[in-house]
Amino acid sequence: MRNAIVLLSFLLLLWIAGSSYGYVCKIRKDCCAERTAVDSVAIKKAIADSLQAAAAVPEIPVPGLHTLYFDFNISVCEITAENSSHFELIKQYLAAASGKKVLVTGHSDSIGPEAAKEKVSAQRANFVKQKLAESGIALDAIETASESDRKPAADNGNKEGRAKNRRAEIIIQ
Repeated sequence: MRNAIVLLSFLLLLWIAGSSYGYVCKIRKDCCAERTAVDSVAIKKAIADSLQAAAAVPEIPVPGLHTLYFDFNISVCEITAENSSHFELIKQYLAAASGKKVLVTGHSDSIGPEAAKEKVSAQRANFVKQKLAESGIALDAIETASESDRKPAADNGNKEGRAKNRRAEIIIQ
């Protein structure tokens, strides 16, 4: 009995498939074999159009690490034309890449008490955050951090090294 049910089910499916083919191809004249040439031309045109559209929208590269340098125990610096152009690149990138954020990290040299180094490095990060916001970047897209003298870029044992450590770094996350 079970074999008979399986056989009848198979025959029913075969009859449904044949009837569907007959209706679509013979009665409606809508068979896939006849449309293949037309469809392949339409598909190729659609692919070409999408490739042209993709090529028309230039991809904005991720702006790299940018560093601003500060004088000793000072939390403001001059915003140069180079800084302004980098801010503009960041603004354009963030407009094109939703969900990305800017991280501004303030640093200090090794001179002075820990509380003062922490305070000035946080102030440097906040200064740069303010300047980024003034250039048109949304405040909620900017995060700040303070590293004090924990991550020096150069040797704190000499004047030139300490000058390189008094900085704020901007990077895209």
